[in-house]
Amino acid sequence: MGKAINKKIKSKDGINIYYDTYDPGANKGPTLFFVHGVGGDLDAWQYLRKVLHKKGFSSIAMDLRGHGYSDHPCTSSQYQLNNFIDDVISVVDAEEIDKVILIGHSLGAVLTTHVALYHQDRIERLILISSSYLPPAYFKIPGIFLLTDLLAFLSPPPVYPGHSSYPQGKHHKDIEIFGLIRTIMRNSFKSYALSSKEILKSNIEQDLKTIKVPTLIISGDRDSVFPARISKYLHSQISGSELKIIGGANHVIVLNNVDETVKCIYNFLSKQKFQPGC
Repeated sequence: MGKAINKKIKSKDGINIYYDTYDPGANKGPTLFFVHGVGGDLDAWQYLRKVLHKKGFSSIAMDLRGHGYSDHPCTSSQYQLNNFIDDVISVVDAEEIDKVILIGHSLGAVLTTHVALYHQDRIERLILISSSYLPPAYFKIPGIFLLTDLLAFLSPPPVYPGHSSYPQGKHHKDIEIFGLIRTIMRNSFKSYALSSKEILKSNIEQDLKTIKVPTLIISGDRDSVFPARISKYLHSQISGSELKIIGGANHVIVLNNVDETVKCIYNFLSKQKFQPGC
């Protein structure tokens, strides 16, 4: 895949947002915009992007605020959901693109759903991978938000901010203790906790039916983080959406199941008329 062009922009509230672009040249197809999950960075998409780039798609991937080479804000007010939404649109604006195909994984997919709700005019198609629509059960624990804010306040800055290593293969588990430690060292507990809290605390179940852009939903039947039943419900609520359940796949589809995921995405993007399945 050619060399990425690394870029930074200033967000509406003055935060540096890092992203990169790949352009296949004169015959490029629609622009794919990739949004990683909380604790990750744009390099998590490298394998999917490589294959889709060869198929003629230009792409953008960003580091969410508090992640990778984007700034790591100090205050909880800088991790509001609206900030994350504005960051995505600001990158689209900076690239002078009218509409993008928005692709998110995990909490990045939850975020892209919010982007689609507020900015459907900027979204050509929406692809949600290992996604959800409601906060997890532990968010109902009394005082959980206060505890999160307290721990975030006490959190030291990241030890070595930057991008993680993402070896490809079917060995990535849904929950890896050492992986979580590495994530916190790169992003700090502050950014990890506050990003998760802000993106997840809003229940968008009642808004899903308002999404009118063509949507593909992908899940693994062994996902223990956001089980496939959640994706099935998303499919039932988003009119005209397509659903693909990948057998044997867990939550880390974008690394463990690259070929299956690319096939599903490419088939979806290649269709003139949207039909169930991929």
